[in-house]
Amino acid sequence: MRYTSTMRRYIFPLLITLCIIASLVPTGYELIRKNDIPSYRSFELVHNYVTDYNFYLSRIRQGYEGRWTVVERYTSEAHEGSFVQILYLFLGKTVRMIPNAIEASAYAYHISRIAFGILFLSLVAWFVQKSFQKPLWQVIAFFLIVTASTWPKFVFMPDASFRFGGYMAWWTLMDSLQRMTFMPHILLGQSLILFLVVAGNDKDTLKKRGNWLFLGFFAFLLGLIFPPGLVFVGASYGISIIVSFALMLRTKKTIRQWGEWGIYEVISRGVIGLVSFPVYLYYTMMFTIYPWKRLVEQDIIRPLPFTFPEYIQALGIMFPLGIVGMIVAFFKKEKVMLVPILWVTTWLLLLFVFQFIPQQSPLRFSEMTPHVPLGILTAYLFFCLGLLKFEMKKTSRIASHIVRVIVYVLLFSVLASGLFHMYSSWLWQRDFVDQKVRAGYPSITMNNYIVYPTRAFVEGLEYIRDMTASNSIILSKNTAGNYIPPYTGRTVYVGHDNTVKREEKMGIVNQFFSGGMSETSAQQFFQNERLSFVFFGPEEQEKNSVTDLSIVYPFLKHVYSNTDVVIYENTQK
Repeated sequence: MRYTSTMRRYIFPLLITLCIIASLVPTGYELIRKNDIPSYRSFELVHNYVTDYNFYLSRIRQGYEGRWTVVERYTSEAHEGSFVQILYLFLGKTVRMIPNAIEASAYAYHISRIAFGILFLSLVAWFVQKSFQKPLWQVIAFFLIVTASTWPKFVFMPDASFRFGGYMAWWTLMDSLQRMTFMPHILLGQSLILFLVVAGNDKDTLKKRGNWLFLGFFAFLLGLIFPPGLVFVGASYGISIIVSFALMLRTKKTIRQWGEWGIYEVISRGVIGLVSFPVYLYYTMMFTIYPWKRLVEQDIIRPLPFTFPEYIQALGIMFPLGIVGMIVAFFKKEKVMLVPILWVTTWLLLLFVFQFIPQQSPLRFSEMTPHVPLGILTAYLFFCLGLLKFEMKKTSRIASHIVRVIVYVLLFSVLASGLFHMYSSWLWQRDFVDQKVRAGYPSITMNNYIVYPTRAFVEGLEYIRDMTASNSIILSKNTAGNYIPPYTGRTVYVGHDNTVKREEKMGIVNQFFSGGMSETSAQQFFQNERLSFVFFGPEEQEKNSVTDLSIVYPFLKHVYSNTDVVIYENTQK
C-alpha cells in the first residue's frame, strides 16, 4: 500500500518533469551555442518554423502593446479586430513588465509552451490513472503515449551510425519529442480536449448539474482557442449518445431504465452545447470576412499533402495495436475503455468526413492527440495478454512462459523503438542547429535556407520600429514582411500565407522591386494601399538590377541605409 501511494504521489510528477526536460534539450542546445554564431548575425530562438513563429509573436506583441482584440498585421486592408487567436494576445499582457517587446513576446511564447506542455502531460497522467488501477500499468500506458512514434525508417549516417527517420516528418506534431512542448494554442487546446472528453463522459461528473455549466465554459474556451477541437468534442459527445442509446436497445432495457443515466447524458450535452455554441456562431461569421477568411482559404489554395497510407505509417505500431486493443475491449465490454474507444472512433470518423470538406484539411484532426487513446488501448491489450498467460498456466506452464516472453519482448520493443525515435529526433534537431550556426549564406532566411538574420537586417527593423508612425504600412518582400510585425509592431503589405490575396500581391511586389512599374502606376499603387515606407533588404535586392529605388520611383526618399538594408519613405502628400 505504501509503495502504491508513493508511486501515485511522486512517479508521475517525476516522469512529467523528465519528459519536459527531454523535449527542451534541443532548445537548450541552441541557447548553449548562441555565442558560436558569427558576429555579424543576430540570435533568435525560433520555434517550429520561422514564418509561423513570427506570426504568433506578432499576436503576442499586440497584447504587449495593450490591444484587446487581434488585428492582422500581415495584410494592408483596413479591418476591425477580432478574437481569432486571442490566446496569444493575452499571453502578451502577461509580460508587459519586460522592457523589450520582441524579447517579451519570445519569453511569453516559450514559457507558455512549457507550462501548457506540463498541463497536458498532467492530464494524460490523470487519464491513465482513471483507466488502470495498477500503478505499473498506469506508468506503462503513460510511456506508450509519450513515446508513440511512426514506423521507423533506418537512416545510415556517414560515420557508420544509424538513426530513425519517420513518415510525415514535415508535420512536426508527429514527432514525439517535439510535440510535448509544441505550440501553446495546440497544447492548451489538446489539454481542454482531453479534459472535456474524459470528464464529459464521467457519470459522477455529469450527475452534478453545476458541472454542466463548468464544462460548457471550458468548451467555449476550447472553441475560442482551438476551433477544430470544439468540433471534435461535440462529435464525440454526439457519438457517445448514439452508442448509449444503441446499447439500451441491444440490451432491451426500457427508456425508463436507460433514463437514469441517459437523461443526464443528453441534457448535459445540450447545456454544454448551448454555452459553447456562441463561439461556433462567431467563427462561422468571422471566417466569411477578410482577413480571417484567409485562414479557411489556405486549405483550399494550398492543401496539406495528406494521404491515409502515409498517415497510418506515421502513426506507427500504436495504431494497429490500439485498434486491436479497442476490439478486445469492445467484445469484453470493458466499460473503463469506453472513453478511449469513443475518442478513436470520433477521430477516425472526422478524418473520413473532412476529406469531402475542402475548407478544413482532415490533417487538422491529427492534432486531436490520437496517440493518447491509442496508447491506453495498446496498454490494455498488453494487460489482457498478461492475463492470458495466467489462464494458460492452468493447462500448460510452457505455453504460459512462451506467452509471457512474447508479451514482454513486444512491449519492450515498442517502448525501445519510441525512445530511440526521441533520441533520433534530438540528433536531427542538433544537426539543424549546427548548420544554422555555421551558415554563411544567405543573409536572411530565404526559400529553404534557414539562417540567423544578419545584425544589419535587424538594425533595419529597429529603424522601422523607432522612426515610423505606429499606423505605417511597410512594403517589402515575404521574409522582411514576416519579421516586421513582431519586431516593430507595424503592418506590412505582404509577409505570410495569411496575407489577403497573397499570390496576387507577390506578383505586384516582384514587379515593383524589379523596376517594372511606371512612376505613375507606382504612385497610384502606394496611394491605393496607403504604403508609407519601403524596406529594401537582402531578399528585395536579390536578382534585381535596380540598386536605388529612388531613381526609378522619384517620389521615394532615402531615409536610412546600412550594409544590408535601405529604407525609403513615400513623400506623396
